[in-house]
Amino acid sequence: MVKNRDPFPNEGAFIMGRVVDIQNQYIYVDLPDYDGLPSEETARGMIHISEISSRWVRNIRSIVRVGQRLVLRVVKVVPDKGQIDLSLRRVNSAQKDLIAKEHKYANKFENLLQFLTETEGIDLTLDQSYEQIGWPIKEQFDFYQEAIEALKEEGKDILSELKDIPDHIKDAFMKIVNENVEISTVKIIGKIKLINKSGDGIIRIKETLNEVANVIDKPVETRNLSLSYLGAPYYRLDIVSKDYLDAETILSDALEVLESSTQKTDGSFEFIRD
Repeated sequence: MVKNRDPFPNEGAFIMGRVVDIQNQYIYVDLPDYDGLPSEETARGMIHISEISSRWVRNIRSIVRVGQRLVLRVVKVVPDKGQIDLSLRRVNSAQKDLIAKEHKYANKFENLLQFLTETEGIDLTLDQSYEQIGWPIKEQFDFYQEAIEALKEEGKDILSELKDIPDHIKDAFMKIVNENVEISTVKIIGKIKLINKSGDGIIRIKETLNEVANVIDKPVETRNLSLSYLGAPYYRLDIVSKDYLDAETILSDALEVLESSTQKTDGSFEFIRD
């Protein structure tokens, strides 16, 4: 379950629902992430047979079953009536994967807030922790994954922007984040063979390496480039990123710097990927 501040989803949103009833022309779906009307235990939506598949549907039960969890797109919302029209056919596989992942991270986010309420010396309910910390942080990001990773990387700066929250609560929450959040990363490792035969070659090599080291303006634990000396003329290059494509982009930028710098200083280089 993903806690939402609003009782109803927005039109066009992708959400998770659970099939509770199947009729000849309709599927009824509970939306436990939304409260719905005050008279409802949870919001409920409906999928018309025309929104189940882009192909002709002879038997709805051959496509879905009661209890099945579905990623759906919100077509229409009438809050006063509690009406939520949904579509299954307007969701592609990439969107299904994204919402499934978002649910996982939303649960992780709530667990962090729950841990805070269970911390000694912290007198907050889960709803209060959402109001004071959870929602103000989430509103800064489109996805829960982004919010959690940002907390891990720059949590102190993010929490410092929250007003009227005692420092001991911020410190306790930051401790919980550090102990419970790990961000998966990818690495590119290789050796740079760097030569400069000019009279001040050592100085030129140091300047080149400094330029390479500054390819990333603000390095963090999950996005970083580091260099270490292996023995002339070899240097070790380590690139860390949350995303393989981004890691390759960092490497490409580093190689461009090496090429430009060595050309200017009558040097040469070779990159050997491990």
